[in-house]
Amino acid sequence: MSEERLASMAGGKLKDVVPVSGKVLVDGAPQAGVNLFLYPSNDGRKPIAECRTDSTGAYCWATHTECDGLAPGKYRLAFQYMPKRSRNDKGNDLLGGRYSDPMKVEYPLTVEEGSPQEDVNYELSTK
Repeated sequence: MSEERLASMAGGKLKDVVPVSGKVLVDGAPQAGVNLFLYPSNDGRKPIAECRTDSTGAYCWATHTECDGLAPGKYRLAFQYMPKRSRNDKGNDLLGGRYSDPMKVEYPLTVEEGSPQEDVNYELSTK
């Protein structure tokens, strides 16, 4: 769906977003199936966005359309590694929950207006 059509459906201009993408490494290797959860910088109760790594460990954030990015601002991240989830399966976090609380882990993300961010990479450990 085009941004013009989305704006029309929303009743006005869409908020500006900045592309943000990168890779997630688990134990030094790119991994598929890592869920990234985005939270406001001062609140860890409910994620405001979520994305998942592909087969090369790559991810990108989306707000209006695929990989268009995030609104400028300060955020916190949390992660879960569940590579083989099946339908109706809550899965097992292979990271042992160590990265699942955004208020306890230090993964801040600052998105600056007009400044696309590529190679925003994260290294996580199962140990």
